[in-house]
Amino acid sequence: MPLPVRLLARILPVAGVLPVLGIALGLPVLAGCDDAPRDLRQWEASDHVQPSQPDPERTAAEPSAPPDPETVRRAVTALWLERCASCHGAEGRGDGAQAPAQIADFTSAEWQASRADADLARAIRMGQGLMPAFGSLINDRGIAVLVDHVRGFGPADSGDDASAADAVE
Repeated sequence: MPLPVRLLARILPVAGVLPVLGIALGLPVLAGCDDAPRDLRQWEASDHVQPSQPDPERTAAEPSAPPDPETVRRAVTALWLERCASCHGAEGRGDGAQAPAQIADFTSAEWQASRADADLARAIRMGQGLMPAFGSLINDRGIAVLVDHVRGFGPADSGDDASAADAVE
């Protein structure tokens, strides 16, 4: 078979598909083109301002029951490791990688006895010395469970089982 005939034999099957392919791809594009007027305007910062009042349908409701203790334990441990352990250490000994020279050892019975829960909560909320304030990042419930977590580093005592977290409820 001569060369021009062989070329035509190869091109014709492809050439027959091209118009069908062009129509299949072109119709959806053309269908999107209409003459309907659109309300187009420039984006402005005021398009995304915070509402003055929260939308009750978009805000989370207060939980009807307190979370189970295991969930609280896992959450406070994660919070401790994320926000506190870099200075206070994973075990509360004041041996975190970013700890300043002098930092409290929460495992000490003497240190535990020298601080009230309200003192601990205030230090977490407002900061103290080199410790930054976390009151804008952690809510009251979170601060209360952190106080309980710090108390958990101390030696076990046979005293009152009430916790700072229970006082928040």
